[in-house]
This record gives sequence, C-alpha cells and structure tokens, in this order.
Amino acid sequence: MKIQHKLTLNSSLVFGLVFTVASVLIYLNFTKSAESIFFEELSRTASLTAMFYLEEDELSTKEYKPIEKKFLTSTVNQEIRLYDKAGQIHYGEADPDTNITSKILRTIRAKGQYNFKVDNAFYYAIYYRDNQGSFSIIIKAKNPALEAQGKELIRILLIALVIGMFVIVALSYSLSKYAYSPVRNIIDQVKEVDMTGQNHQLKYQPTKDELEDLFKEFNSMLEKVYGNIQIQKNFINHASHELKSPLASIVGNLEVLLQKDRDILEYKNVNHSVLKDAERLEKVLHNLLVLAGLDQKNNIKVSPERIDEIVWEVLDQLPKEYPDSKINVNWNLPEDSSEILNYGCVHTQIYIALYNLIENAVKFSDCKPVDISLSQVENRLEIQILDRGIGIDDQEIQHISEPFYRGKNVSRTNGNGLGMAIASKILTNHGIGINITSELGKGTGIKLTF
Repeated sequence: MKIQHKLTLNSSLVFGLVFTVASVLIYLNFTKSAESIFFEELSRTASLTAMFYLEEDELSTKEYKPIEKKFLTSTVNQEIRLYDKAGQIHYGEADPDTNITSKILRTIRAKGQYNFKVDNAFYYAIYYRDNQGSFSIIIKAKNPALEAQGKELIRILLIALVIGMFVIVALSYSLSKYAYSPVRNIIDQVKEVDMTGQNHQLKYQPTKDELEDLFKEFNSMLEKVYGNIQIQKNFINHASHELKSPLASIVGNLEVLLQKDRDILEYKNVNHSVLKDAERLEKVLHNLLVLAGLDQKNNIKVSPERIDEIVWEVLDQLPKEYPDSKINVNWNLPEDSSEILNYGCVHTQIYIALYNLIENAVKFSDCKPVDISLSQVENRLEIQILDRGIGIDDQEIQHISEPFYRGKNVSRTNGNGLGMAIASKILTNHGIGINITSELGKGTGIKLTF
C-alpha cells in the first residue's frame, strides 16, 4: 500500500474512532442528564401525590383544590402506588408491580427516597409519614419523548459520522496527494537517471521542510555516486592500459626472440627489456595491493613516530634512484619541538606517502631544486614540498588523487598514476590535511598539516 493511501486510511480510522468515542460520550451524557431531569419531575409528582392522598383530611377545601388540580394534571400516563408498612397497596393502582419487591420497599424506607429504572420504565419513590401512618409512595412513568430524542440523537450522530468520514477521506486523500506530489516528481526523475552518462541533479521546488533536506541529500549522494562511477571508469581505462602495455611488450619481445636464433648480446638486450617491463608490471600490481589495503581503516594500528626521522629516511633513499636530485631542507622549528614532531601513525604508510610526494616533486622538477620546509603553525607541524617543475593545470588538480590519473603534460615522465592516489589515501586515513597549489610552467606546492 502506498504511503498516500496509508495516510488516508489511518487519518480516517483515527477520525472515526475519535468521533465514535465522542458520540458515545455525548449520548451517555444526554441520556443521563435527561433521566436526571425526568426523575426530578417524578420527585415533585411524588410529593404532590403524598399531599393529594394523605393531606386531604388536614387541609381546607380551598387549600386542597389547587393540589388536586395539579395532581390530576401531573399524573397523566403515570402509575401511582402507595404501600403501607406491611407492603400492601393502600392507594393508587390496585394491580401489584412485579418490579417493586419487598427489598425495594425496605430500601425506600431506609433511604427516604429512591429512584431506579427497569427497561423503559422510570420509578421514583419517597417514604412519607402522616397521621394516617407511614407510606412508600412510588411513581412509575415512561418517557416516550426521551426515547424519541435518544433515537433522533443516534440518527444525527450516525449521519454526522458518515458525512465526516466522507469529508475526512476526501480531504486526507487530497492533502496527501498534494503533500507527496514532490516525492512522485522525484521518483519519476530517478527512474530516468542514467549514472553512466552525464551528472544528473534532481529538480524540485524549495519547500523549506524535511522533504527538501531529503532531496538535497539525495542530490549530494547522486553527485558522489557519479564521481565514484567516473573514477571507476577512469580506473578501468588507465589500469587496463598500464597493465596491458608491459604485458604486450613482454609478449612482443619474446615472440621476436623466438622467431630465430640470436646471439648472446641480443638475448641479453631482450632479457633486459623483459625484466624492465616485468618490474614495471610488478610495481603497478604492488601499488594496487597497497591502495586496496588502505581501505581497511579499522586495521590501522598507530604508534607515536618522529615525522622528521621519516622525512630523513625518504631523503636518504631518493638519491639512490634519482642521483641528480637537488633537495633543500628548511628547518623552521624551535629547538624543543619533539612534542610537535611526534605523531600517532603507521610508520610504513607515512613513509610511503612522503616518499611518493617528494618523488613526484623530484621527477617533475626538471633537475631544479626542491624545497622541503618543516614549520610550526598554531602548535601543529606543517610540511611544505615546493618544486619548480612543469606544474599542473587547474582543471587537473581535482583529479590527481584518482588512481591511474596522469596529467596531459607528464606523458614523457615514467609513472603509473598511483603514487598520488596512495599518498592521498594514507594522509586522509591519518587525519593529515593536504593542500595543493600549482601553476603551469612554474611548479607545484604541497602543504601537509599534521
């Protein structure tokens, strides 16, 4: 069942339940109030009956006449019985009433006045003492008007319930349809979204409510999903190229080598070329495994490490691979800076991240000096890596952390586009901020904030 229909059904059921309870309370209150009024009328009739039957010998004719007139007027369609102490009918209706038992007579004598109802008959009784004796005066009457009013009230309440249910169903359906129209609009748009194509954003009218917040979050999610899909597409394209190229080279060299016998020098050259391609392939696979392992954040076991010592390890290793590199280290830290230099991290991962960043600076600097600065900014360690190389285009900076992504101006430089992706992932996992600025032809600056 759709939410719109559920809302209509639930609101209708709630209205019906509330109206039914209210109707029952109204009917009970009306009946109780009407019966109370009728019993009061019977009370006056009982008193008038006592005077009519028992006070005649004590009043003058002039005083008695008005009582008689009122009595005859008030007791129309009523049954009157006066019971003596023995429980015998002394005045009024001669036929006994099976509803008036000896127990009720005793209750009347004990309480002085008593009223009760049997089916549609109302009984009101008083205990009256006179010079002729003590009598239980019981008035029995029916109230057809009350019965008719009760039935009419029930009819009115039922009609009101039916009309109310019809109105509430129509109103709830219309309101829910209006309220969920933005949702239906979004559903129609979502059905047409093609995440493999261009980036798609849902369109909606600003409502300044929870629905607008939901649509904003959904658009944000779509943007992230689209970005991840594009990254995956680039990853597949670049990965297939990076893996296929050395494999194709290896296969090609071996095929040429096997076509005929070669001299020892040619065998050595081919073996050297195959070994170089295999090492390239091994490095790509190794970096892929490292990158995949960095997604397991929960397995990181950090320990306090001296960041400056890791930097020196990198600087000791780089000249072995890049003999022509020129690196300047600027130490801008105070004398007692051990507290700032200690950072909770995984030594190996931070080494890999710093090595990749500094290696990139060296590779793309065209043998120009690379400056590395260690500074204290707001009681935090800050490392800046500045090269004077080829630089990065502004539109490409946002993609350099994607696996296998390489700029247009680095085709002549060896690499597979995984170093920056690995470094960015490691720094993010360790809570280290990274900011990259660059200008084509002038160089690139990387700032790390621990």
